[in-house]
Amino acid sequence: MVMKIKSSKQKKNTVFLEIEALPETIEKGIDKVFSQVVKTASLPGFRKGKIPRHIFEKNFGKDMLVKDGVSEAVNLSYVKAIEELDLHVVDYPRNLEVGDYKENEAIKFTCEVDVKPELKLSKYKGIKVEKEDDSIDESLIDAQLKQLQDSKSDYKEVTDKAIEKEDLLKVNVDAKVDGENFSRWTKQNVGVCVGSSIFSDVFDEQLVGKDANKEYSFSADYKDDYYLKEVAGKTVDFTVTVTEIKKKETAELTDALVAELSPYKTVDELKTNVRENLETKRKQEVDEKLKQDLLNAIVEAHTIDLPEGLVTYEMGLDRKYYENTLKQSGSTLAQYLELTKQSEEDFNKQLRENSVTRIKQDLVIEAVQRQENLEASEADIKAEIKTLKPEADTDEKVAEEMKKINLEGFKTMLSRKKALDFLVEHAKIKVKK
Repeated sequence: MVMKIKSSKQKKNTVFLEIEALPETIEKGIDKVFSQVVKTASLPGFRKGKIPRHIFEKNFGKDMLVKDGVSEAVNLSYVKAIEELDLHVVDYPRNLEVGDYKENEAIKFTCEVDVKPELKLSKYKGIKVEKEDDSIDESLIDAQLKQLQDSKSDYKEVTDKAIEKEDLLKVNVDAKVDGENFSRWTKQNVGVCVGSSIFSDVFDEQLVGKDANKEYSFSADYKDDYYLKEVAGKTVDFTVTVTEIKKKETAELTDALVAELSPYKTVDELKTNVRENLETKRKQEVDEKLKQDLLNAIVEAHTIDLPEGLVTYEMGLDRKYYENTLKQSGSTLAQYLELTKQSEEDFNKQLRENSVTRIKQDLVIEAVQRQENLEASEADIKAEIKTLKPEADTDEKVAEEMKKINLEGFKTMLSRKKALDFLVEHAKIKVKK
């Protein structure tokens, strides 16, 4: 006999099922329950686990086997029905009702399940979207080259020059809050790099242009959300004496310095590499934002109802990711919430918004794949492997690489990429000035 799905009807994202668990499935469930129960059953004349079923039922009854056996049969039948109907269930079944057990007869049961929405897109081509300019500022290149120079730079003490940004100082600090000494910041011979804002931006700015071996008094206001609770929302009165000034002697950017501190031989080679890396990174950032903007525009153009179970599941995954990431850094979610001044409610609200956005974007991508029949072929997979692994330059090497990866996951990733590329190709893109 074949399991019967008596009826299946869907309303929005909820499917109502009426299924029959066949007699042989029920008997299989009862057998499974008996094989577990008999292991611990005791009966004179029989070793544990060796009591025949008819003897067990005669002494202990069949009801206990039937109850759990029917549950097992219902579960098996439900799973088979889900597979047969190809339902993408997102939560446990609800409102389960199971008929009475009668020996050698099927049992009818009903339930309802939430399924993943299958979105039908009405508009996803010709979407108007603005793209950011992906050119890079020359100052970014200069900043990276300066890092190389700084790694070889040295500091020299001076006595005849005023304080400038990036100078290293030794200072004696007297700090008062509400007229009382603030011992945490009242120190002798404290090292300060001007511009690093150890005490505050105002503190550093007050010292710029000042000379050594002189006493200076000034105040600095701190915002309510400042990380030190003792000074948050308060004014700190400082008295500072600068006892030493050291100025940076920046190393000259030469071919010799580049060859010593980098894999490149000349300044021009290094600049070219820095430029290429920055341009690649910038292009990736701009392209990713463009795709996100496209997806969000399509989401906004459609009404997408999400099952609560799906949202809850995704929120759970996100929360677990946060907890594991924080655990690796030696922290906890509670500590993170305290540090960022968030309540549990605020955190969950943001978690929900992120989950809803991601689910809707994924549904759009899946719909584009389905409506445009976009699926990564074996040729696509091999081509991508050759791109990622240039050393895989023969069919044999590609085949070896394919054995090392999760092919189904890799195929899903490429299919998703094809859908996003399709949206970009068919969008009306205007570059921002």
